[in-house]
Amino acid sequence: MKEIANTIAGYGSAAVLVSLFLNTLISVLGILPSIFLTTANTLVFGLYGGFLVSYTGELLGAVITFLLYRWGISSVFKTPSEHWKIFQGISRLPVKRQIYFLAVIRLAPFVPSGLINLLAALAGFPLGVFTIATAMGKLPALLLETYFSYNLLNISQNYLNLGLSILVALLLYRGVKSEYARLKESLK
Repeated sequence: MKEIANTIAGYGSAAVLVSLFLNTLISVLGILPSIFLTTANTLVFGLYGGFLVSYTGELLGAVITFLLYRWGISSVFKTPSEHWKIFQGISRLPVKRQIYFLAVIRLAPFVPSGLINLLAALAGFPLGVFTIATAMGKLPALLLETYFSYNLLNISQNYLNLGLSILVALLLYRGVKSEYARLKESLK
């Protein structure tokens, strides 16, 4: 973590841009969790600055990844999403339900967003719906992730807060999982 933080901090006034680039790269790769970069951002920019840089980077990375996935799906696979029942169901939802569906999935903390970006691209979400839902869902999830990182870095003073943030993450994950199952069932 400290190596990543030192590398980012070493770029001085360009550190924010480097962090945004790394967040976008993590998002495009789709398999790496961003918790490590969030923790590094907290070290470099502090609790609030680290959150703002991480949140901006997550949104930027998600949108760029979504556009790349959508382009790749339409140009490489040429497979319409109608072939998959769940994607067809999601794409037929009214806009408000699409936003809600994606925001609920985004609420899950510590889940690599590449999978969610791919799901949204396969379901044919419009860019505006994707961006709004991602902004709404990522806000509380990233607040929790940043708070968790901050408490982990300062564990000797914040061990109770760390335990509380783990409990909140578990409860949130359980709630999101059951809500996702309910939403998925309603698509059948």
